Amino acid sequence: MNQEVSQANQAELILNNSLFKESINKLKKLYADSLFKTGAEEHKTREKLWLAYNITGKVEQHFTELVTTGKLAKKQLEDLRKVEEQKKF
Repeated sequence: MNQEVSQANQAELILNNSLFKESINKLKKLYADSLFKTGAEEHKTREKLWLAYNITGKVEQHFTELVTTGKLAKKQLEDLRKVEEQKKF
């Protein structure tokens, strides 16, 4: 659980990093703009751009899930500590 909390802290730093945010937004815009500019016969190009666009969202989602998991792990650790403290008394 400690590892999950540590990963959550790191993931939160990344998600809040302005360079990361800017990079994700620029990539999404680039892929979306390029996708809409493809011709009717450019099926493979559209497919690749769609996948690239979705992957950027998956990266964000992964970091968000790490943060959520870490918060849950932190709560569990706190609960365990409380139980252990109560056992002492």
